[in-house]
Amino acid sequence: MTKRGRAVRLLLGNVLVVVLLFTLLEGAASILFVTHEIATTPGIPERQHAEHDELLGWANRPNTSLPDYYGPGAGVRINGQGFRAAREFSRTVPAGKRRVVCSGDSFTFGYGVADEEAWCARLSALDPRLETINMGLGGYGVDQAYLWYRRDGTAFDHDVLLFAFLTDDFDRMRSDRFMGYGKPRLVVRNDSLFIANRPVPNTSWLTRRRALHGETLARLSVVRLGRKLLGDRPADPAVRERADAELRAVVAAIFADLRRINEAKGSRLVLAYLPGAWDYMGDGDTDAWRAWVQAEAARQDIAFLDLVEELRRLPPTGIDRLYAPNLHFSVAGNRWAADVLQRRLAGLLQF
Repeated sequence: MTKRGRAVRLLLGNVLVVVLLFTLLEGAASILFVTHEIATTPGIPERQHAEHDELLGWANRPNTSLPDYYGPGAGVRINGQGFRAAREFSRTVPAGKRRVVCSGDSFTFGYGVADEEAWCARLSALDPRLETINMGLGGYGVDQAYLWYRRDGTAFDHDVLLFAFLTDDFDRMRSDRFMGYGKPRLVVRNDSLFIANRPVPNTSWLTRRRALHGETLARLSVVRLGRKLLGDRPADPAVRERADAELRAVVAAIFADLRRINEAKGSRLVLAYLPGAWDYMGDGDTDAWRAWVQAEAARQDIAFLDLVEELRRLPPTGIDRLYAPNLHFSVAGNRWAADVLQRRLAGLLQF
């Protein structure tokens, strides 16, 4: 081999070594950053006041007290009946009161604020004639909120079931998992609702952590490369449309059963569409669901309160204060929602 050839070979070898070292360092750095993010990312907050439930997936742990849970003075108390409250509720409505059951997800639970600042509790602060029961819980889909009310809420007399939801709550119904936790999934069979994935299995810690950090792990270079090589298969519009139609059929059946239950109890079902901050400027999924819910509520003669529409009437300068960094209602947001709901309920039900 000539001197020039040896020089070229040495140069190429050195370049290869540098490339390999850079690749190893980049890979190690990627792993270190992802590992650090996983290690420092907190788990799902509801774990501290909720436990596994074979019907619902998870439910509030009775007699739980977490002072200053969300910050100084912003604690969480779960009573012996599994509701967010500092006291127990009688089965019958107290004399001189109108009882409202608030059913929904973390927006109804009051994620991030004290017990008394959740919009459900604020309803009774605005109108002392009202007694409210908070049946909201983080991560719930419309299906879980319905099943919890049917199992536990119907044991209590009430005048109004305020069944609240966001667009995310419909999407959560598509799966029997949420962030690694098992959940029920409702389907319509022979014109009746059927509960799949029952009893809901108690998923392992590893499964939950993998689901929680799936997006973080997806940022690893090797994962991105694998997805690139395998290629993303385009979604089949026909399959999506069929799934959407099946989901709407389930939701319609839920609304119908809730109306039947409340008519039998002598109470009134009211549907409430709550807004996320992202709904202010308009979102295709949200507006499509709002239009469908409005039409379905009219078809079934169910009262419908659209707080997305109410939000969009506000000036842009007034929106940010209604939402906390956790993307849920702030104290001001809960008060705004309670004010709108109380006013609309008073007009609707002639309180």
